[in-house]
Amino acid sequence: MGRRRMSAESNPNRLYIQMHSMHGLLRSRGLELGRDEDTGGQVLYVLSLAREFGKLDEVEKVDVVTRMIRDKDYPGYSESVDPLAEKVNIVRIPCGGDGYLRKVNLWPHIAEFVANVKKYMEEMGRAPDILHSNYADSGLVCTTLSRELRIPQVHTAHSLGKPKMRSLGIDEHNFEEMDRIYSFSHRLRAEQETLDHADCIVVSTDQERREQYGMYNVDIDDGRFVVVPPGTDLERFYPFYDRREESSRYERLEKELKEALVEAEKPIVYTLTRPERRKNIPGLIEAYGTDTGVQELSNLVIAGGMAGDDLSEEARLVVKKMQCLIDRYRLEGKVYIRRYVDFETEVAEFYRIVARTGGIFVNPAFIEPFGLSIIEAASCGLPVVATDAGGPQEIITDGENGFLVDVRDLKEMQAAIKRLLRDHALWAKFSKAGRENALRNYSWPGVARKQMEIFNSILEGSFNT
Repeated sequence: MGRRRMSAESNPNRLYIQMHSMHGLLRSRGLELGRDEDTGGQVLYVLSLAREFGKLDEVEKVDVVTRMIRDKDYPGYSESVDPLAEKVNIVRIPCGGDGYLRKVNLWPHIAEFVANVKKYMEEMGRAPDILHSNYADSGLVCTTLSRELRIPQVHTAHSLGKPKMRSLGIDEHNFEEMDRIYSFSHRLRAEQETLDHADCIVVSTDQERREQYGMYNVDIDDGRFVVVPPGTDLERFYPFYDRREESSRYERLEKELKEALVEAEKPIVYTLTRPERRKNIPGLIEAYGTDTGVQELSNLVIAGGMAGDDLSEEARLVVKKMQCLIDRYRLEGKVYIRRYVDFETEVAEFYRIVARTGGIFVNPAFIEPFGLSIIEAASCGLPVVATDAGGPQEIITDGENGFLVDVRDLKEMQAAIKRLLRDHALWAKFSKAGRENALRNYSWPGVARKQMEIFNSILEGSFNT
């Protein structure tokens, strides 16, 4: 597929990249990561990668294309153009009315979004050299644009419908009921159509290619799949022992935890996640609540997008179950739930606070497509216990820079937590190895360079040849 331009005025030696993330909750300032299921790692990935693309000499322009939202409950998402960095803008395209719509409700508006993106290109007098789609909805948007305008498409899924269905126990008996909630029928069709068309599929791990994409009608060995793990802002997520001057926010967070926990001097078992069933937060509370040894050694702190009136029904059920377990095991004063954490000002500081208590980070998900929070925690020097299902298998070498566990086996999770809390030499080993692994493998400049190599090889006709 060759390079196609709509204007002779553009620089033929520099690229215009259009990155698509349709759901709308992207902005240049005050990221609301964890607000709901639409504001997870995908937001951070797209914006971080776009900024890095903008720093490259061979890039002329980057547009992050998303849906415009004019909703009083979602301020900050209505500007047509929101500058993100030099050469990089967030471009908001209207469709589906003004109000916020969850990703699962965007499917009827795909065609309108595509039509309005084409209008935007016509107004500019130029089409992009590369379309980079993120998630299933933007996959379908970019597949349509790619076919009609003959623009190469690179796709990153972030998560896939079929693995999610498996983790939720969805089959032919309950599919119709769950489809009304999650719109799986639309999502699966979009994912398959994107797989049939995309020039390249970027995956975070080889496990994602083999086990997750292997569930679809696609040849996973056809050469279109390329492993490029996401990056981490290693300057923001600096280690706890690097005694930089902490902000007043850090001091307030530390005070907040001391006031919330009865024995605040204990190490903290910490997780940062959204209240989704597959994230298995109740499983972590169950592991803590049924083991007096874990309780004697630590407090449990759970942070994430559990605030607000806009939680999905799934999220509400998860939060309700969490509180029921806290009540059942009488964990008041031992467990603290922080319902919202600001990414820009609090997330990294939380990791460092926990590390300075001698605590650990736990990812208890039934399946984790990648596990960016694992890298963030490790970059801050915080040892990790994580699910053995999915991406963490390729971040963590079990027993070297963390523990991988079967999170459905409470005793296995409990044993790993207690071992790390008791063995200070092992804690220090994991802390050092986790930071070194992040520095070596997960920098955003490195991710951008690898992606640019893919783009250039596609445009030159040498990709997968």
